[in-house]
Parts: sequence; structure tokens; C-alpha cells
Amino acid sequence: MIANPHAKITFRDPTGHKYIFERATDVIPPLPKEVLPHPRGVTADDLIFMAKHTDKRRFRSLLTSSLSRMSTKRVNEIQETTKIDLNKRPKDMKWEEAERIVELFAQMDFMAPPTSGLIPIGKVQIEKGIREILNPEFVATTTRKPKTYRGGVSFVIEAGISYGGESGRVVGELKRAEIMRFANRVPLSFDQGSCAITEALKSIDWKRYGIRDLENAPITVFVNIVSTNVPYLSTGKQSVAPEEEILHEVRQATMKIARSLQKYINAKRAAKDEEMRSKIFETYVPVIMKEAAMLAGTDVPEYDQILAKVTRRPKILDEIDIDLNELTDDDIVGEKDDE
Repeated sequence: MIANPHAKITFRDPTGHKYIFERATDVIPPLPKEVLPHPRGVTADDLIFMAKHTDKRRFRSLLTSSLSRMSTKRVNEIQETTKIDLNKRPKDMKWEEAERIVELFAQMDFMAPPTSGLIPIGKVQIEKGIREILNPEFVATTTRKPKTYRGGVSFVIEAGISYGGESGRVVGELKRAEIMRFANRVPLSFDQGSCAITEALKSIDWKRYGIRDLENAPITVFVNIVSTNVPYLSTGKQSVAPEEEILHEVRQATMKIARSLQKYINAKRAAKDEEMRSKIFETYVPVIMKEAAMLAGTDVPEYDQILAKVTRRPKILDEIDIDLNELTDDDIVGEKDDE
């Protein structure tokens, strides 16, 4: 439901109990647009497959029409470097020649692949889904800019963090942290320990963000990777491979929202301390006023006026939430992006 806030889901369990999850938003995600494979993301097998199923008469025409960011200039450069006749029929392409072309792809500089085929959930929609399901005390979300791994496979990382309410998972009588891993809106339910998302989250120094122990914190961390080619570790598609670029993006996305959580926790703690100080003043100020008036031989002054001068009421948490939404990176003291 968090990954698909536009959907209404009805579930009936084996005992006959019926669960209804109402949609959190009426915004329907747009359909992705088809994009051609990027040269840095294809293999020799992919080229042979394209050659066998194309209607082009020359292999150079196949390259320019079947791969993105592939221009005639690039094709001429490939032919000059590999000494392969790219005017031959695609079906005459040999495996060894395809391997040489793919090896050259890895050495060439290409523009990043188009991202019109990637449809992220969106930070606003993620927040609506989290609030609908977890009813948290605090939520922060983010959607990173598109990046690439392996030189040519584009991806987007989205993250959200919730604190309080029904955040976290209940183990016995304790609340522990919950990690929600998604790939293209699909939950990754197993192999959490070997997943790049889990590895990236555990590598963060959470103490810097006001959380002493990630395992025992009442928080939920949501991470979604959007890509046309998610690098799964196995055919079961339950964990993401630890690609360096993906690990970096998950860390950056999580640290950004963790800084907002840190600001909220600090503000909440400060409000609590201020309230305690106010209660101390409210207890002792009347006594001091009475005794001071007796020593001075005057009437006891107005209580509210004196109390307003020596103390101030704590801010309500609703005001703290509003301030958090207006924060910028310059307002936050903590771990900065590596970029």
C-alpha cells in the first residue's frame, strides 16, 4: 500500500477475515515510455539476439536504431577501432565480433541513458502512503535524481522514514526498526541480510541522527529502487546486488531524511525539557513571590505577569512539524552528502 498509494486493496485471509486498505491518493502514476537499451548495458548475447531478430540490412543500421545514444559517428569509431565490417548483414555477425564490440562499449564515453522509462512513486505519494498505513508521528521522504550503474543502466532511489505511531515492528513487547525494501514498487520479502539496501542502511552511523541503535528504534525505513534492469542477486529477485552506485545513492537518500528526523527528535526533546523547566517555575514562583512580598512589606504582585517574565511556554509539536517542512540542508547540522 505504501508503494502503491493509488490502489485500493482488499484481502481475505484463510480464516475468512476481510481486510480493506483504502487508497491514500487519487493520482494515477503515468505509464512509462519505452526506451532503447544503452550500449554500456548490453552484452554480446544481446547483440546476437538483436541481429537474429532485426529487419535491418546492415549491422551499423541495427546499432543506431536499436541502441540509445548511438550515433553514426560512434558507429564509424567502432568500425575503425575493431576493424569489423559493420556494413555486413546482421545475421553474419559472429560471437567473437560481438564480444569485441561490447568490450569497446565499456571503454567509450556515452551520454547517460534517457530516464523516461523510469516512473518513481514520488516523495509526496510515498508520504501519503506511509501516513495512511502507519499513522506516524513524523514522516520524511525523498526521491533522488536518476543515476547510472555499470556505466549505462539508469536507476532512481526513493526513501522514506517514519517515527512513532505504528512505525517499526513489534517483537514480543518491544518495538524494533523495520526496513521495507522495494524494487519497482514490488516488495522484497526475503534475503534481507544479503541485500544492498540493508547493507547501505546498516553502514550509516545512526547515532549522528539521534538514534542510538537502529535495530531497536521505533522507526520504519522505506527504500524503493526504480530501474528497467534491477541487479538482483539471484533468480528469486528478493535482494539487490551491492553495486557501488546503488549503495551510494541509498546512503545519500537515507541520510538526507535522517537529518530531518534528527531535527524533529531534537526539537521534541527541547520542547520536553522546556516544559519541565516551566513546571518547576510554576511550582516555586508563587512561594518566592509571597516570601519576597513579605520581606519588602508590599502586596503580592500579579502571578501571571511575573511568571511571563521568568519563563516561557514550550512550542507545540505542530509548530515544530511546520518548521521541519521548511528546512534546507544549510539549516541542518549533521552528516552532509558526499557529492
